[in-house]
Amino acid sequence: MTTPTWSWMTLKRLQSAELTVEKFWSATNVWNAKPHLLIKHLMGAEQLVSESLAGEYTDVLASVVTTDSPPSAWVEDPSKTFRGLGLGVGKDVQVEVWKLFTKKPVDWNDYLRLSIFDKQNNIVVFYDCTPKKNNDDVVKYAYGIYFEDDWLELRLATLSNQSLDDKKTLHWMTDVFFPKFFNWAINDKGSKPAITSLSHVCIQMYCSLYSQLKEKYAKSLMEVWTEVTDPKKYIHKDIATATYLILLWGNTKPSFVDMGCGNGLLVHVLNSEGYSGVGLDVRSRKMWAQYPQSTVLKVTSVDPSSSDCKFPHADWIIGNHSDELSPWVPVIASRSNYNCKFFLLPCCPFEFNGSRYQRMDSSLSQYHDYLKYLEKTSINVFKFNVKTDRLRIPSTKRTCIIGWSKNYLPQETDQVVRDIEKFASSKFNENVLFVPRPPEERVRNCTKLDKDLVSSVVDSVADVLIKSSGGWKCRVTLGELAKQIGEERLKKLKKECGGLQTLLRNHRYIFVVEKGTVGFRKPAKDCGKVWKKHKCWFYHNYPEKCPLNEDECCNIH
Repeated sequence: MTTPTWSWMTLKRLQSAELTVEKFWSATNVWNAKPHLLIKHLMGAEQLVSESLAGEYTDVLASVVTTDSPPSAWVEDPSKTFRGLGLGVGKDVQVEVWKLFTKKPVDWNDYLRLSIFDKQNNIVVFYDCTPKKNNDDVVKYAYGIYFEDDWLELRLATLSNQSLDDKKTLHWMTDVFFPKFFNWAINDKGSKPAITSLSHVCIQMYCSLYSQLKEKYAKSLMEVWTEVTDPKKYIHKDIATATYLILLWGNTKPSFVDMGCGNGLLVHVLNSEGYSGVGLDVRSRKMWAQYPQSTVLKVTSVDPSSSDCKFPHADWIIGNHSDELSPWVPVIASRSNYNCKFFLLPCCPFEFNGSRYQRMDSSLSQYHDYLKYLEKTSINVFKFNVKTDRLRIPSTKRTCIIGWSKNYLPQETDQVVRDIEKFASSKFNENVLFVPRPPEERVRNCTKLDKDLVSSVVDSVADVLIKSSGGWKCRVTLGELAKQIGEERLKKLKKECGGLQTLLRNHRYIFVVEKGTVGFRKPAKDCGKVWKKHKCWFYHNYPEKCPLNEDECCNIH
């Protein structure tokens, strides 16, 4: 019987004068270590094996087919496995085995990937060595990326007696993966040092615990969600944050105080999992009523600038997107007791006096400059040993700062706290004090605007769209519309949180707002929730009237 061999074919080629060898391997490292950036059902990856071998990458793939070793062999005794493949120690190719973690965990040896690096020839090959259960007809394939001059080439390898006809897989490789890899290389994504996500917890344990907590809480919370915010985002965000904290705390059961706890979901999950702690906020949320009595949430106005703002019995002070309180979280942890630590997940950048933080390093975004400011202050002024990490949460603001321990002796505590209070006070002018948020949140969604102002803005936007060519397909940028509306009216709108864009979204029965552009929303049959209650704006205002007949339109003609 003839042993099958691998046959290679080119799927796609891309060229750029900006491509270099360094950028190619930089992008390779991103895909090798962070497949979850592109495959959304993955949580992360962990390297299990790394061996330097003699031979060519084709020798490794040929040996894989010949022996058909189970994935467990790659992990249990990799040296023996490689010897069994007839590959000796050398420096020709680097071979790695990675465990890929799914959001719904599978058995330990069920999802493995073989990565082969030929540094001399600038070739990288990936082979999925996950067994396909109950399916003997699965086509085995590998894919490689070749770099030469200023070209990247994607190649597919299948066994000589097989062919890959899976259109979904081929589409993913050519139209999703390869363009993304090319983009990483062009933008040199792997060259800049970045904070690795979940670097202070075990990824395998994280995947398992997150799946358990999501199964335990997500569905029931979704059914009783009373907030106006998106439950899919906020429920999963706080379950993921709770997962991280539980693993960070290990076998201990510390007490905590969550400053500015908002909807209280993080406190609820931690309390329910046996952690004693309390959530504080200037006002209650509707969601608080849905939690059991075991979830401890308190309405209180906190003045962090007061030296009396401390929690002597707390082990951790938490700031989870705590806005104005964020810079104060390490201060409160320092005041509370020598062993008190802090977990800070900053969102909006605020200074100690409640004003917006002013960027100091123009080479960084305001958010990353703010993170740098908080980290340096925590180390140099507050004397904490600090760790930073990135959470896996549905938010662009996911970098956390952890005050893990104090960098001074217990007997020095009083002096350090005095120095910290002096530093915090220096952030205030003589007549400026920290002003906490009011208990009642002001509604700022353009609904309180003067009706004449709203009508004039709507008319102005409609007039611009009508005069532009394109009919129903016409799109005009928000910037162009802003020029037509004028500075005076824009100022009035901007006071209402969102301004022009929010106002137009509130008139979705007239306008469609997407990707920074505005157009008319063409009336469609059966599109309204209420039948014949309001006048049809298009019938009474649009030059070509409403495109629907009166009996088709949900509004009144």
